[in-house]
Amino acid sequence: MEKFINKKGKLFGKINLLDIAIALLVLLVAGALYYVYFREDESAQVLAHRIEYDIELAVRPETFVEVIAVGDNIWDSVRGHYLGTVIDKQVRPATKVSEDMVKGEYILAKIPYMYDVVITLEANGRVTPYNILAEGIEVKVGQRMYVKGKGYASPGFIVGLRYDE
Repeated sequence: MEKFINKKGKLFGKINLLDIAIALLVLLVAGALYYVYFREDESAQVLAHRIEYDIELAVRPETFVEVIAVGDNIWDSVRGHYLGTVIDKQVRPATKVSEDMVKGEYILAKIPYMYDVVITLEANGRVTPYNILAEGIEVKVGQRMYVKGKGYASPGFIVGLRYDE
């Protein structure tokens, strides 16, 4: 054993064992990171799809509603990611639940001069057993989205999600 490791703890009298241990640790960590972040998961079947999802922009004024047009490209106003193209726009009067103190019941009341807009976006996406990605962004019903188009921006929620089989 003394032929390989001398009294100073050096391998063949030249290489420190602590240096070897540190180098092996660095290689192990690098390999683990590569495995976690860059390997292809062959068990996950990834399919390319056309994704359609609906985003509700609630309680918006009429001037806001008029600016949105079919064919608009929509972007994430926080991160700057492309979200898709508007293929449909539905407008309905904005409502809120109010309490009628006289009758002791709740009523659905219209909010004057305000509208709820539901825009349908079309995007290229991927469907895996774990998630649905539209233009590389994970989308889920109930998820808050910050959208912007040419001349407008608003927060909203995804209220519908469809993809072709």
